[in-house]
Amino acid sequence: MSITGRLKLAFLAMLIVPQLVLVLVLFLTWPIIGNSIDLLNAYEINREREQELVGLTGEVSYVLREEAGKLSESNYAQDLIDRYEQWESAIRIEQNGSMIAQTPWLEGVVEASAIQKEDETLKYGGNHYFVAYLVEPGEEPAGYVVSLFLNYDPLPFYFRPLVMLLSLVSIAITLFVLAYLVSGSLTRPLGKLRRAAEQIEAGNLDYELEAMKNNEIGQVRNAFESMRLRLKQSISQSAQLELNRKELISNISHDLKTPITAIKGYVEGIQDGVANTEEMRSKYIQTIYKKATEMDGLIDELFLFSKLDLNEEPFEMKTINLVGFLEDYLEESRYDIEKSDVELEVHIHTGAKLPVLADPEKLSRVLSNVINNSLKYMRRMPADTEKRIVVNLSVASEQAVIAISDSGPGIEKEALPFIFDRFYRAEQSRNSALGGSGLGLAIVKQIIEGHGGKVHAESELGQGSTIVLTLPIASLVE
Repeated sequence: MSITGRLKLAFLAMLIVPQLVLVLVLFLTWPIIGNSIDLLNAYEINREREQELVGLTGEVSYVLREEAGKLSESNYAQDLIDRYEQWESAIRIEQNGSMIAQTPWLEGVVEASAIQKEDETLKYGGNHYFVAYLVEPGEEPAGYVVSLFLNYDPLPFYFRPLVMLLSLVSIAITLFVLAYLVSGSLTRPLGKLRRAAEQIEAGNLDYELEAMKNNEIGQVRNAFESMRLRLKQSISQSAQLELNRKELISNISHDLKTPITAIKGYVEGIQDGVANTEEMRSKYIQTIYKKATEMDGLIDELFLFSKLDLNEEPFEMKTINLVGFLEDYLEESRYDIEKSDVELEVHIHTGAKLPVLADPEKLSRVLSNVINNSLKYMRRMPADTEKRIVVNLSVASEQAVIAISDSGPGIEKEALPFIFDRFYRAEQSRNSALGGSGLGLAIVKQIIEGHGGKVHAESELGQGSTIVLTLPIASLVE
């Protein structure tokens, strides 16, 4: 059974069970009390009692004012006692503090000093009595004092069924209101949750569930919203990954097709006798080897990028001195850089030691990709142009910062945000005249972020470019 159904059943039982119990009690006790109770007759008797007691009390009051001496007459006093006893009430008559007469059951129950004049009630033998005092005018404390003990019921028994009925009605109304409020506080939020779930089932992940009170259901709502946002993010990421996969396949196909087409063309030239001299054949073979090497490099970089992208490439992290590492790497690379007519400058703005947690092999790959990317674009610059690569190492905001600048042609402002995307080239024609796979800077980004660092580019067209790499200092990482 659903929670809503159980709640409704429970509240319905709360409404019905008390009334069934009352009916059962009345059914079981009616044979005992039913024959002895005549509500109409009881009402008449009680009304008559009230009238008689009022009249009798009026008579005593009149006698006390006008003929007080009559109260000393034993016959009259006894008559008053009998008449009060007829209505289950009592009277006591005193003169100058001495008892003249009283209803017999008052003896030993109500002493002269037991009830003061400020008292109003007396309970005896299961009955309640209203105590009234009548005093001879002008004679207090001497003279006559008449104490009346008038039998009364705080709630006449003929009113009790009505009171019980009213109690049940009030209980029923209270339970109904509570049932409505409690069930509403549960069913309405549950209904909203159900509608939100239906929206998600229909694929509408933008349906936001409104905020609720901070109770159990509110906590369920918060968890539901968190789930919706995660699901939306997951689906968005899946869609982006699928798009990236399609683009990757398209880019791979394009970049592999170009050298393969060239290789096929040169092979056909050799087969058809176009290369009819030893010199031309040698040139064709060298070109084929060059294109095959480009394909091999592209496949290697593609394989590395794929493993990095899938977090399948292990990082052999260890603490290294970045100053010594950078100096050694640049010294080894200086010959190849200067062979391309490019001047290399190194500026280290830190101490002799700068510990970082890194994979030396992959960090070397990062520096190689960045420097080779700069060399690639500077090769097409005029020979008399000053070509320079400047490497700066510094510390900023508790991070090791490597800035690699070149004096190349620079990057257009519109292209700058995309240079770390895979297969992106600033030349939108995507020709391979400059070489490269279009994955070099994308691999740089993957490796640096795998080290817990960041990478960004700064450039101005015609003024060169700067690639900035940041790495956490080892003492902060540990």
